[in-house]
Amino acid sequence: MTEKKRNKQAYTQVKFRLTEEELPQWLEKAKERSLSLPKFSKQIVQQAITQGKIKQPKIDKQQGKEIIRQLAKIGGNINQIAKWCNTHKETVTPETAERFAHNLEQIRKELQTLWQQLK
Repeated sequence: MTEKKRNKQAYTQVKFRLTEEELPQWLEKAKERSLSLPKFSKQIVQQAITQGKIKQPKIDKQQGKEIIRQLAKIGGNINQIAKWCNTHKETVTPETAERFAHNLEQIRKELQTLWQQLK
């Protein structure tokens, strides 16, 4: 076995995605520093970690689970309304339409509340 293979460290590969707009910018910055894109990316992340530039998540894991649960309930409500409307679309009275409009407004408010928690 060669010396090179014996000293080789075990690495973990990390992948992330860039948009079509971001990729040329990252390639240009890497080129300016005479680095490959993977080396440049690693350097940027290491600098962000050492300089404390990585932000803490706005919500913790438990809050995230609660938001997911609430979104699932809202999705269920929307599906029930859609199913009912599709089943009874020819017999909807103005009063029923008004009630659905009110229910949809309540759902919109619930979604707005959840969105504010994420800001």
